[in-house]
Amino acid sequence: MNITITKEEIYATPNDMELGRLVRNKFWQEERNQRGWVQNHYDDEHVGLVIDDDGFVTSILRNDEYEVCIMCGDSVPYLKSTHIDRRVGYIEGAGQLCKDCYEKGV
Repeated sequence: MNITITKEEIYATPNDMELGRLVRNKFWQEERNQRGWVQNHYDDEHVGLVIDDDGFVTSILRNDEYEVCIMCGDSVPYLKSTHIDRRVGYIEGAGQLCKDCYEKGV
């Protein structure tokens, strides 16, 4: 597997830690693309936290509902809580496409 980082991405990244995060995120996205459906992946999801009066997290609220393709209705490997910047095939204003429908339209 090859991960490509553009010159623009390097210039736009403020430090080496953020650059490492960018590379790691691209790696996991490519891993998901190659493996297809991956159940119970929580590498890039957003979750709600319940915090008590002392500032401690008492529980984590997960939305484990997966998106479906707006064209064919098939499930896609992204939770509804996954940020749209971390997805492939999401069209703002329309919704999520599966890999096949996205590749047909691109």
